[in-house]
Amino acid sequence: MIARKIFLLLFLFTGHISSEVNMTTIDSFLISSMGSHSLMVSKKAPSSNNALVFFMNRPYCICERVGFVMGNPNAESFQRPKEDSYVKGKIKIDNRRAQEVEFLVFLARPEKEMNVIEPRNFPSIRNANVVEIESPYGKSKFIMEGFQQAMKQSTKICESFIPYLKEGEIKELDL
Repeated sequence: MIARKIFLLLFLFTGHISSEVNMTTIDSFLISSMGSHSLMVSKKAPSSNNALVFFMNRPYCICERVGFVMGNPNAESFQRPKEDSYVKGKIKIDNRRAQEVEFLVFLARPEKEMNVIEPRNFPSIRNANVVEIESPYGKSKFIMEGFQQAMKQSTKICESFIPYLKEGEIKELDL
């Protein structure tokens, strides 16, 4: 009789496996769901609200689309780049020589204070300890300790094939 009750409870709760992913690793990387088959992994800069982000989508479960969430500077001379335009900047990894890169202004909505920029042709950050960027939005420094583990954890979550959100639910990035 007890075995039947346990089986019944397990059967009833198996339909509720789909749940939103929103966890912060002990290395301060935030892994969150962006849809039923998309994850976003982010790390905030220690001295600002700016963040480094990358995405992982099914079915391939590959870390992709590195980007930076950057706020508008308070300088009066600042002219906000338009969405879908390219701006020049620099990326510096582990205090090596800075490399010039082009950033795509992926998201720059007029009603929002935050912007998303994606570097093109950038050096690998996979084994980086510190990543510094310079763009028209200013400078930011990201401590990358635990980055390898965050990539592995998000890959394991991706490969589970359990939907992150109920089908049809899409989460918008609130900047």
